[in-house]
Amino acid sequence: MPSYDTIIVGAGPAGCATAYDLAHAGRRVLLLDRRSFPRHKACACGLTRKTLNALRYSVDPVIEYICHEVVLQQGNNDTAIQELRVHTRNPICAMAVRERFDAFCLKQTLAAGSNGGSVTFLKIENIIAIRESDASVELDVETADGPLTFAAPVLIGADGSNGQTRRLIHQQREPGWYERGFALEACVPYSAMPAELPCGNAPTDLVFDFAPLPGGYGWLFPKGDHVNIGVGVFAASEEYADTNLRQVTRQRLADYTMHKLGVELTAITAHITGQYLGMGGDAYTPRGRVLLAGDAAGLVDQLTGEGIYSALISGQAAAAAITSNTTDVARAYAKRLRPLQRTLAFSARAARSFYREPERGFRAMRHPLLRRIILKIYTEGFPANGLLRFFLGHA
Repeated sequence: MPSYDTIIVGAGPAGCATAYDLAHAGRRVLLLDRRSFPRHKACACGLTRKTLNALRYSVDPVIEYICHEVVLQQGNNDTAIQELRVHTRNPICAMAVRERFDAFCLKQTLAAGSNGGSVTFLKIENIIAIRESDASVELDVETADGPLTFAAPVLIGADGSNGQTRRLIHQQREPGWYERGFALEACVPYSAMPAELPCGNAPTDLVFDFAPLPGGYGWLFPKGDHVNIGVGVFAASEEYADTNLRQVTRQRLADYTMHKLGVELTAITAHITGQYLGMGGDAYTPRGRVLLAGDAAGLVDQLTGEGIYSALISGQAAAAAITSNTTDVARAYAKRLRPLQRTLAFSARAARSFYREPERGFRAMRHPLLRRIILKIYTEGFPANGLLRFFLGHA
């Protein structure tokens, strides 16, 4: 078989970010995935400014809508609904459809390369085994044509929250630091909605609604011809145990869709999809020659549920560690990953505080200075500010 400098399992944002940088650094990369692209992926796919800035190329061809306003809501049928609209000069989110976004990123990645660098994509059926030695990693995979074995100095596990890489390197067990969130979503065409929505929102409103269930939120993300609507639990800590995750059901999503959009969900789409989100990665310690990135490393933000930004940053950090030519690539990766992990650790603390009492977050957003700080952290990735930390801890 051809020789590769790095094997990457998973061709989503984390895997493509790693492969893209490695190819431009002159490395030969084998990129594996169990799916052919384009493929459906459950994800609201709101791209914040920090995400767009982290990308190595423009994704304008797949941007469907740009939001300059966010609507925050709290309340239900039994209590008055609080609503706060925040308008900004700069975009808050650029909206894409994950299926098209991932396919576009993979296309850019496969075209990348300089100084002999290249990316080869191979669809596989399954991972059979991973064997790690002092000098290399061997990977046994099943393909449509039969089993194959590949070897490289480093393997990147970027195969998501349900991926096999993490489990295989931990002897089929989830590591103690790994946590999960869960979300369900559906796509509702604008043409299926009534002229006036039940809760008074416009079809193109970007909505975060903290009423539907504890430890998470409901959302409306406008796209080109439809709204992505969903419910999810993201603060997946001991305070929000599996009982909260089990509240994310198809019936709850259907009820929420009727409540917010006035649409019977089963009448307009059968494509209801769910996705686990990998969290707890602020405690992940890279070891050996198998490195985890993105959801596979638990790097989803527990406050917002955002995962694409962390996927890009961790993938780029892994590539930088590999191209540093160090003998201890895990240590080099850990050093480059640390700033992101510090941000995620802060976000996890903020999530526990916020979801314990969402009203606290609304008070913060009503304060002009705190509102500016919070939006900058969310949209631009500014370091956690001491004033915001104080407010979340003591307000």
